[in-house]
Amino acid sequence: MSEFRIEPITILWGDFETLETVTDLARVLLHRWPGSSEAQAFVTALMVCSAVLENGLDDRPEDARLAFVEAAHEAGLSVSPDDEALDW
Repeated sequence: MSEFRIEPITILWGDFETLETVTDLARVLLHRWPGSSEAQAFVTALMVCSAVLENGLDDRPEDARLAFVEAAHEAGLSVSPDDEALDW
């Protein structure tokens, strides 16, 4: 199974964590997500990551990354480099 590389995302939650593949995104969503698992953006991100990992045809790694960033914002997280003014 391919991990589907993405433009890296760095999140601060305790420590900095850099995510570089759709597999990384899915792992965080499934095992470390600090927000609600019922939130719309979370559900969408999980579905898009799953679709990319399962077949990679209709959804692209970039789609999974974008959905993850939206879910992170919904959960109150900042991500770099997408958020310009991070006070890290």
